[in-house]
Amino acid sequence: MRHRHLYLACALLTGILLALSWPAIGGITPLIFVAWTPLLWAEQHYADSPKEERPRNFMPYVMLALLAWNLATTWWLFFVSEHLATRLFTLIGPNVGNTLVMSAPWLLFRVVRRGLPGAWARVALAVFWLAFERFHMHWDLSWPWLTLGNVFAGNTEWVQWYEVTGHLGGSIWVWAANLAVLNLLLARPGRPATGITRPAALAVAVIALPVVAGWVRYATVREEGPAATVVIVQPNIDPYKEKFGAIEPMEQLERMLAQARPLMDSSVALVVMPETALQEPSTISNEQGRLVFHGLWENDMGNSRSLARIREFLAPWPHASLMAGMSSVRLYPPGADHPPSARILEGLGRAFDAYNAALMVRGDGSFAYYNKSKLVPGVELMPFEEVLGPLGGLALDLGGTTGSLGTQKERSVLWDPAKRLGIAPAICYESVYGDHVAAHVRNGANLLVVMTNDGWWGDTPGYKQHLLYGKLRAVEERRDMARSANTGVSAIIDQRGDVHHPTGWWVKATIRGKVHLRSGLTFYARHGDYIGKSAYAASLLLVVLAAGRMALARSGPRSE
Repeated sequence: MRHRHLYLACALLTGILLALSWPAIGGITPLIFVAWTPLLWAEQHYADSPKEERPRNFMPYVMLALLAWNLATTWWLFFVSEHLATRLFTLIGPNVGNTLVMSAPWLLFRVVRRGLPGAWARVALAVFWLAFERFHMHWDLSWPWLTLGNVFAGNTEWVQWYEVTGHLGGSIWVWAANLAVLNLLLARPGRPATGITRPAALAVAVIALPVVAGWVRYATVREEGPAATVVIVQPNIDPYKEKFGAIEPMEQLERMLAQARPLMDSSVALVVMPETALQEPSTISNEQGRLVFHGLWENDMGNSRSLARIREFLAPWPHASLMAGMSSVRLYPPGADHPPSARILEGLGRAFDAYNAALMVRGDGSFAYYNKSKLVPGVELMPFEEVLGPLGGLALDLGGTTGSLGTQKERSVLWDPAKRLGIAPAICYESVYGDHVAAHVRNGANLLVVMTNDGWWGDTPGYKQHLLYGKLRAVEERRDMARSANTGVSAIIDQRGDVHHPTGWWVKATIRGKVHLRSGLTFYARHGDYIGKSAYAASLLLVVLAAGRMALARSGPRSE
């Protein structure tokens, strides 16, 4: 028990180092290469100590480190609402919940440690963590904001090789560096100089060589594909006080069109507006009266006032298209099957789905739309709705619609009339998912377009991290990105991950710039999160190996 304070200090140090290394928090990226080391060293010390001299369980120290990391890195979730109770919930709920699920790889590591030698058990921990990060991107409580590979978002010149590995390659790098540093720390002081030099050289190589490789690749990457001119609108409409009710939806649209108009000419290929830019009210009547929805009817889009106004705006520029985030609604026919996200209209026997969506209007008047597929848990999605469907209305109201939103399965590409410009639409949170964006690119997208409303969190690290994560997507796919944010930061990101024409925070702004429409596929775009999938299989093999060794140890030779 006498080492309890030592373990507490190591756990807190790991949490602090992880936070200080994170973009827009400390931003001291090199700290990530030693951030796990204090906790790993404490775990080894714990394992080597006699049972009577150590606490009963090491997991509380792991969870303390993870909680410190979460709270220090995503504390800005507190500002997601104007209501104190909701603020406390969105601060405590996600951070405590994420701490619990993040502890799963460590718990499994502590179990297999009984059957694997120390070094192999730590390798298993890294593999379990990779499998966890992949899993954490695909279940209903998905929150990959703190995926370890995201830590390099502010230093994309270091990780140009993400075009091969994706951001999970960065997670491998983080674990490899920390394990190499730990190996150096565990080297016995009495060993010959050569015995210390080798692990020291290994640690330096593991940290330095990927940086060198990244810089070399950064120097050789050139923008590929034909150039196109884009106009990006940042309207700066307050999401709490103006967006949903105070300013009439058509007036909001008129303001955004007025911003874009002075920058329009025959060379413009695309105008981009942010998430939920279109909020046209739609109505339907039932026995209880007239219901109003803040969304365009997908069943009757041709009669939308917003669509008609955008067509009128584009008429002088038939070669241009306009892309805008929208809230939309789809009404299902009477008696038709509908997903769990659908809500029932009492008295009509019909159901409808609400969507966070994107609308593309082409210069020839045609249109296409995409419905957001990656929803924010607790805000746009009631997790495990197949089971908890009746509680769907408890999802927070952060966009004009309460309850779980609908999704689409296809990773659509939205094309301009000439099939020259193929857009991968990423609505807000979707830009954090590398494999999700890669699926759009595999389907032919040659430009990434992010539509977001980052004003929910105030002037905090949240919107800054969100911008920086977009740089990773640009590198992974080697695609330019046009990013339109309601309240900043809007920008163009090139194929090397460099940011151009960034706007300020909480300012009304319009950008005009060039993007390049690249058609080739990177290795990562072609194969997606193959590292995470491989980690699933490797984790299973390691568990089986550890279980087998433990079984052999229990059934060893017995004395007569």
